[in-house]
Amino acid sequence: MRVLLLFLLTLLLGLMVFLKFEMDEARKVSNEVEAEYFTEEFIINKSDDSGFYGESTDGKSIYFKKEKVPAYVKIQSGDSVLLYFDKGGRIDGPVKIEKID
Repeated sequence: MRVLLLFLLTLLLGLMVFLKFEMDEARKVSNEVEAEYFTEEFIINKSDDSGFYGESTDGKSIYFKKEKVPAYVKIQSGDSVLLYFDKGGRIDGPVKIEKID
C-alpha cells in the first residue's frame, strides 16, 4: 500500500514539474508576441469637459475621452497628437495617445 501511495505521489510531482516548465515556456512566448498597432496623426481643434475633438490631414475626424490621455500630457487646441489603434479595429478608440512636439 505504501509503495502504491509513494508511486502515485511521485507521478503527481512529476506532472507538476512538467506543467511548471510548460507554463513558463508559454508565458515567455506570450510576452514575445507584440501587439500590432497602426497610428494616425490628428490636430486637436476643440475640447470640452470630457474629451477632445480632432481632425486628420485627410479629413477624418475623431473624438476621444480625456481619461485616455496620460495625466502628464497636456493637450490644447492646435496641438498635434499621434493616436495608436489596434489593427483589429478602431471600435474601442485609441489604445495610446502621444502629443507631438
